[in-house]
Amino acid sequence: MFDKAMAAALDTAQRRLMNTSGNKSVLMSTACDLKELCELTDKLDPSGIDFDKGGLEKLKINSYWNRFEKNYPALKELFERLVRSKKILFNSRTTINKFYKEYSEVYEQFRSVPKEEQDSDYLQQAVISENMYQLMKNSVTEHELSYSHLDKVINILGSSLDMAIYLARKSTGSNIGDYVRVMPVAVSNLDYQHQFRDLNEILRNNE
Repeated sequence: MFDKAMAAALDTAQRRLMNTSGNKSVLMSTACDLKELCELTDKLDPSGIDFDKGGLEKLKINSYWNRFEKNYPALKELFERLVRSKKILFNSRTTINKFYKEYSEVYEQFRSVPKEEQDSDYLQQAVISENMYQLMKNSVTEHELSYSHLDKVINILGSSLDMAIYLARKSTGSNIGDYVRVMPVAVSNLDYQHQFRDLNEILRNNE
């Protein structure tokens, strides 16, 4: 007994999975951008620098802010790409949830066939249908986790950039980046180092 409705649902699900999780999907582009961000944060890790010292440490401090200024355009571009990807990922997440629900309805109906009617054709189709069900379910989970992770990265990266711009201007008088409109007066170099550490941790935890 070959189920035409299940076969059609399988074909549709396969095409939809390719669109939402394939090589050209927002999941893949976001993963590439996060990898690039990891490489940049490795270059700009401020741990180990005592920003409050003078003397020879001042050379390290100036060198750090020069390095930050050099890499800031790439950081800003990445940040903007990630913000755009978050919007696309939100829509993709909504779409894959809708597709999963539609597939599940057909799949549950297919599974309700009495055992005495389950011939070899049905059993063969059941294996493929179960595999696709798990793939769709995994894709839903992947979208949820990716969206949540991206949201955290964007929030902490944005704060880190604002802190860095503020502190660089305060320390060296440079005009790095955009005007920081909202920045606590009491923000310190130590706050920035802690914020950057948190950014590194959340990026590494997703590798």
